[in-house]
Amino acid sequence: MKPKARALLELMAEDPFRKPPPFAKLIGDLAGAYSRLLNIQHRLAYQVLEDEKAVKVLRLWSHYE
Repeated sequence: MKPKARALLELMAEDPFRKPPPFAKLIGDLAGAYSRLLNIQHRLAYQVLEDEKAVKVLRLWSHYE
């Protein structure tokens, strides 16, 4: 799983909105953030900081915790 997460982070460093893989806008306490699946159980949740031209990782791994 670590290589897949690393590859996804590298892709997002270039363009956080690039597809594939697909991403989803989050709601609730993570409204304004996005999510990409690593597998059926784990995801990467992130926020795009336009002004700083940066991607902030909010959560990585299980979204059930």
